[in-house]
Amino acid sequence: MESDEELARRLQAQFDEEAKAVETQEQQDAVMAQGMASQSHQLSDSEEEDDSVQVVASKGSHTIGRELQKTGLTSEQSHNTGGDRRRSKVTSEDSHATKKRGREVHRSNSDKKLKTDSSDAVQREHVLSDNDDDDREERKERPQDNQRAEQLSKPIEAHTTESHQGKREATGKKFDDENGVRSAGASKRPICKFGSSCYRKNPWHLQEFYHPHLEDCGPTTSSGSLRKSSSEPPLKPRSESLLKSTSEPPLKRSRESPSEKTSSKGISAKDRFPVRLQASAPFNFFLNKTYSVEETQNDPLSLVLPDILSPHMGDIVESAQLNFMVDLEFLMSNYKAVGLAGRPLLVMYGQLGGNPSDYPGLTCTKVNIPFQYGTHHTKMMLLQYKDGLRVVVHTANLVPDDWYEKTQGYWVSPLFPELENDKSSVLDGESPTRFKRDLVEYLQAYKAPDLTRWSHLIKRYDFTSCNVALVCSVPGYHAGENKDRWGHMKVRRLLHNHTPTWQSSRPVIAQCSSIGSLGKDESSWLRGELGLSLTGAPGSSFSSPPVNVIYPSEDDVFNSSQGWMGGSCLPYNSNTHGKQTWLTKHFHLWRSEKRGRTRAMPHIKTYTRVSKTYSEVQFLLLTSANLSKAAWGALQKQNSQLFIRSYEVGVLFLPKFVTENTEFKLGSGDKAGTLAMHYDLPLTPYPVTATPWFMNTTKKRKDAFGQTYLE
Repeated sequence: MESDEELARRLQAQFDEEAKAVETQEQQDAVMAQGMASQSHQLSDSEEEDDSVQVVASKGSHTIGRELQKTGLTSEQSHNTGGDRRRSKVTSEDSHATKKRGREVHRSNSDKKLKTDSSDAVQREHVLSDNDDDDREERKERPQDNQRAEQLSKPIEAHTTESHQGKREATGKKFDDENGVRSAGASKRPICKFGSSCYRKNPWHLQEFYHPHLEDCGPTTSSGSLRKSSSEPPLKPRSESLLKSTSEPPLKRSRESPSEKTSSKGISAKDRFPVRLQASAPFNFFLNKTYSVEETQNDPLSLVLPDILSPHMGDIVESAQLNFMVDLEFLMSNYKAVGLAGRPLLVMYGQLGGNPSDYPGLTCTKVNIPFQYGTHHTKMMLLQYKDGLRVVVHTANLVPDDWYEKTQGYWVSPLFPELENDKSSVLDGESPTRFKRDLVEYLQAYKAPDLTRWSHLIKRYDFTSCNVALVCSVPGYHAGENKDRWGHMKVRRLLHNHTPTWQSSRPVIAQCSSIGSLGKDESSWLRGELGLSLTGAPGSSFSSPPVNVIYPSEDDVFNSSQGWMGGSCLPYNSNTHGKQTWLTKHFHLWRSEKRGRTRAMPHIKTYTRVSKTYSEVQFLLLTSANLSKAAWGALQKQNSQLFIRSYEVGVLFLPKFVTENTEFKLGSGDKAGTLAMHYDLPLTPYPVTATPWFMNTTKKRKDAFGQTYLE
């Protein structure tokens, strides 16, 4: 039986051979299409975007610029005002136009088949998990619930294909698939190639692309959003109709990549991400650059996706992406831009957009969730290099809007070298925080062959330089010693063992992007379980601390860089809040003036405790887990059992292992050993008139782009 290393070499040789064959075929196609290039001026937006990625790939990892962000799901492109500018950049690629038409028709039809398991599953993040109530959590799963969970969790087969003559949306209209627009006499907007699985909420996307499936729901405005009919009952909120345009939006700003401004002149060695990563030690804690907020683009503790995948970080031979929502065209465009197209990539997902068969070397597996209202919410990267292994734990879905506009958090590990003397034990090369063992156990908990292989591969690497602890959630009923292995009970054990006892009056700060059903009062779970765990208290006899919650208000979203669209990552529901209005007194506004991110809505999730002087924190937990029982777990059977519904992953920064102190000193991050927080301290409580952001309620005020919400 061949070893993992032999298998990797054989697979790599196979993919290299396939890539060479594809390149040869593309060259032949280009020659054949050269004489027809003059007839290709009516490129669809998606065709231009695909061509632009070719330009990016030839420019190297640091010139991702405008072309990189023009992937198929980018929500803020200017098809009308920017089309000529983009064509001038891709004229050298026009020879591929004819070939791409056929490819895009195939991809459009395939995407319709590869919808997520349920049509209502397009809501952002874990909307379902936020609706779990106390009664539902306390009782056993009903047989019909389990049956539905099995139906929803059947994996989509990797490399699924569909005929070019696939079934079209039943709208009663005929479409011209060749040029991607409606038939003569109808609107000339290109058809959205993602069909009814499109989850984009940006009004500009609705104005640029025609969504035929919306015809089934009623008439549309000229902008493509739904118009209410007085003779019909109100429609349920849909992702495509959350916003109603009452006027034309302003001209779209140039959507430059945050790194393009410097890359056009060439990035100096000191500005390259490996150098910035080294300078960020010992925390290695980054935020993302956002396009709409220029202040974030000059932050040395910020990054973009190509920074992580850059060849300057090492030669990646294989990788795995574990995430909730994955847009394959966005992800693979980034891989292609840095020269990783065709290399083995495993994607473990909750929701998928795109056709895996379009990309060589790609394996996609849907994660089965055994319980209703649970999700695969983990966001983690495993990157194997020729000379080591790296782990990235973060908070961003693999979709453009998450990386381009929302505030996200990232922990980027150092490069873990391979163990000497062919050692391959989980105990060899273990870190003081036992990160390696916990990572192996988490991957094995999936019971997925592809991740089991990764767990064996990880054993071959030396993790002694890792200074953070891994905190994971795995769906199930966890009792005995397993109870303290997952969820908030894992945090309780780590804090109890490795941090000094702070006064119980010092508050816990929970900063999140969504909130679940937390119970009848603050003592039932928020302070009684999670709060105690975030102090490291060994039992319920200890006093629970106050819990402050940072969650954007409606005004925060209204004033965001995206207007109402800023709330697309904040799926808190007014019906849930109506059962826990006591939570309002715990709310604090999202403020990040020091980091220039007040207008970039937070999708990042963090938990910490702060000193009375706001100069130190006891710990920092960066995680995918929002403020919900589904994510963190709830104790049952007289606290002998922990029940968790979702997969989550986070990293816990403990002063003992990171700075060898008893707390973290807060600062700007430019001084050695100081931690730069992503929100302002002291916190700003909600004003008396403030309302939390609810995704499901109507907002009649027009934002800066002239948009209302759900009207």
